[in-house]
Amino acid sequence: MTIATLESIILKVRRLTGSANDLQLTNSQIIDYINSFYLYDFPAQFRSLKLKDKYTFNTKRGIDTYPFDSEHYTTVEMPCYCAKREIKLFQDPWSFYGVNFNWQQQETLTQGDGTTGLISDAITAITNAANAQVTSAAHGLVSGQIVYIQGVVGMTEVNDQFYTITVNGINTFLLNINTLVGYGVYVSDGTWQYSSYDSTVQAVPIIRSTFNNPMVKSPTTPVTPYYPTPPQISGNPDFTNSVIPSRVQNILITANIALGDTLNVTDDGNGNLIGDCEVGGTIDYDTGEITNLVFTFAIPSGADITIQYNPATLAIPQSIMFFQNQFTLRPVPDKGYTVELIAYRQPSQALLGSADPNDPNLSGLPELLEWWECLAYGAAKKVYEDRLDPDGIALMDKGLAERFNVAETRTYAQLSKQRVSTIYADQLTYNYGSGSGFGGFGSV
Repeated sequence: MTIATLESIILKVRRLTGSANDLQLTNSQIIDYINSFYLYDFPAQFRSLKLKDKYTFNTKRGIDTYPFDSEHYTTVEMPCYCAKREIKLFQDPWSFYGVNFNWQQQETLTQGDGTTGLISDAITAITNAANAQVTSAAHGLVSGQIVYIQGVVGMTEVNDQFYTITVNGINTFLLNINTLVGYGVYVSDGTWQYSSYDSTVQAVPIIRSTFNNPMVKSPTTPVTPYYPTPPQISGNPDFTNSVIPSRVQNILITANIALGDTLNVTDDGNGNLIGDCEVGGTIDYDTGEITNLVFTFAIPSGADITIQYNPATLAIPQSIMFFQNQFTLRPVPDKGYTVELIAYRQPSQALLGSADPNDPNLSGLPELLEWWECLAYGAAKKVYEDRLDPDGIALMDKGLAERFNVAETRTYAQLSKQRVSTIYADQLTYNYGSGSGFGGFGSV
């Protein structure tokens, strides 16, 4: 059937508005009117059935927060499953964290020594050997420390890397790497550095932050690896136009340098330290090791440098929260799991037969064919509103009312077969609730 395609809707709008060609109204403008109508004016009751779909994403070890594909879906509801096991859905942090303990652990990492933490010195030689040796006069390092090397001329391959060293002399230390193959010959220059504030937290693993940078504006392009591939979309979807999820900060390293003046350092979710610190600091979420922490100002001698963080007990998730266009799981996943829940698609998919609202399918069909004329009359009404034509608006209102009656007949026929959910509905099933005898979760 070809009369209900997007192309047909555009042609119908042209006829209803007397806009025969692109000089009067372009196809792109008509599509904008159609989009505006179904997003803001199309009656909500028509969306309750055909827009329902299953939303699926896969977890990663140690990652508790997952963005929601808001470009193709609008909201979610029960039932929710993890590894085909029913889990509880929460819609607000108060309830979610009331059930899932979320107090942060606080501990002292170390104390200030009157410096920013940066200790650095010049390199005068690096050997090409099975275990490269660095020469640096009276370096003062000890075995096991992690140094950062930069600025070397000749053997440039060693630059901008961290090395766990072994000290073999007052003026030398080993990098524990083989530089016989694939490395140039040292010519000159170069420095090593490490932080006297490097430390390790006690409780691991640590829950990382997400989209976390309080010092700058939220990003406009989400980080691709954190986005699950939505149903019906192959490959890596482009989320550029999606709503950016909320910033979640789970780690804070802090030190007081004066009354009313505190240095705060956090993480960016990828293991990098950001905030009142120099570039190059890292945190290992698995081991809790903090490396190359260098503050922007000196920490007074004896001042505590503390950390607040959320340790995680990794396991299969038992509950999920949907809040601010992202999902949060507890417990934090210990491996990959498939999470499934009911989601409502954006109207463009069901009404225009197009998976991507930014790439309309002119041959796409609405999933209910009686919707096509509703869209045409609605878009035409929008055109007349912009033209300030009250007669045209009145005529379109009459046509819309007739088409809505047809659509409502079909929609209500489907709805009449569904039981209305109440707070007592779960007592009639054995999935969860008081009737199950298994200490179930109850309703959302």
